[in-house]
Amino acid sequence: MSSSRQVPPNKREPTTTYTKRRIINGESLKSSGTAFIGQVIKLWNSPLCVGVDRIEDYVEKLLHSIFFLGHIHEVGLLPNDFFESQAVKDELETRFQMAFHNYMSPPRQTPFSILLTLAVRFCGHEDEDKIQKHLLRFLEALELPPKIKGESNYTNYYTLEATVIAVCYNETPGALRPVKYYGASLSCRGERARRIMINQSCLNVWHDYVSYAVLSFRHDEQGNGIIFPGTVKCRAFYRNHQANRYEDRRPCNNCGDLFSLANPETDRNDFPYGNCAETECLSKLIFKDKDVRSNMILGISYTRENLRGLKEKAAKALEQSLMA
Repeated sequence: MSSSRQVPPNKREPTTTYTKRRIINGESLKSSGTAFIGQVIKLWNSPLCVGVDRIEDYVEKLLHSIFFLGHIHEVGLLPNDFFESQAVKDELETRFQMAFHNYMSPPRQTPFSILLTLAVRFCGHEDEDKIQKHLLRFLEALELPPKIKGESNYTNYYTLEATVIAVCYNETPGALRPVKYYGASLSCRGERARRIMINQSCLNVWHDYVSYAVLSFRHDEQGNGIIFPGTVKCRAFYRNHQANRYEDRRPCNNCGDLFSLANPETDRNDFPYGNCAETECLSKLIFKDKDVRSNMILGISYTRENLRGLKEKAAKALEQSLMA
């Protein structure tokens, strides 16, 4: 009797180029993470941190975030892999046990997002130039290797730098100095890492309005964006590596869909919905500004029930990505 059971096809062997790039990315994440941690420890011990409330919390969050990205990377890095000195590793593990023990659970922010939050704490929210210069000094101190020959950027090198940072604020009449809120694009490499961090943010970090917009475009056939009041201003900047400065960048097509930001680059749509720096800073603005919350226009399908359904899909997708 013949069997109808089908024999599964042989698993396709990875190409030599793929394997080489996988190893390069694993080693580059390891070296980038090690350098990032080293500079954060120097920052922590510098006079700049004197008087900054709960600075250790930021250090612990940053360690956790780097360890997690190593854990989910295809080469599977452990916390120990990010230290050249056993003594330094032992000292940090003693002080930041949660980061070392819970590294397999998703963090709330990527490493660069945490660094940006610290920069705002150090420099104050008003001075954008000062914040940018602080970030540039930190990135220069990492001493990452030169760009790979023939590449326009660090395509084949896993840095922990965010491609773009953004700032937004509500410019209300009579307010001389509106509070500015900052965000960073996802500083993680690979489809799986981005899926995890976007779903984690939609479930546990971003305001429901932002989560709804992002998830509606990710999980529904017909996405529904949100519209901010005309008083809300939002700008984005990318780092020019050659000149080592931040330069203006127009919003991408995704940000036009999600937030109706003016003058988007309609031909640029490089990353998934939720990846952009604007997502983080606009979410912070909604949380903090009652005026903005009251005057927003939500998508035509926005209801608590629909949001709950989208979050259920996100939770399932997050669980699947963590188990992959």
